[in-house]
Amino acid sequence: MRMHSVAALTAFMLAPLLMAEAPVVSPTAEPAALSARWAAGWSAKDLDGLMALYAPEPVFLTASGERWEGAAVIRAHFAEGLAEYNPQLAVKSLKSEASGDLAYDSGSYEETTTAVHGSGGAIRAKGSYLFVFRRQADGSWKILEQVWTQRGVARM
Repeated sequence: MRMHSVAALTAFMLAPLLMAEAPVVSPTAEPAALSARWAAGWSAKDLDGLMALYAPEPVFLTASGERWEGAAVIRAHFAEGLAEYNPQLAVKSLKSEASGDLAYDSGSYEETTTAVHGSGGAIRAKGSYLFVFRRQADGSWKILEQVWTQRGVARM
């Protein structure tokens, strides 16, 4: 009889914990966070960190309409740009969704760049972005395709 009382008491004490709702974590929080990580890596000029965010054989669609295919091509263009400019990029996620092994994050950005050698003043750009992610075998999300648009550029 004593064993039943202990079990009942334990169940009574644990019931509120078991019935409490688990914190809700949005399945789209990770894609938006990855976009923010990409922007932070770009601003920090962390080329290796940026490239670690990409899936094998990624595609980058530039604001000027060029299509860069493959990690080696993207790395070369990024290295060239980061050697010339000091970027400060901020992204604002507006919509993210995930379904199965694909997800996306779409939003707007503002970027200010200055020439590494200090000539020409700052350039301020605004536009929109789209990241398409694919879940990898290890469960992580990686950038499969990326698109940037530009709706305004001003020299400061």
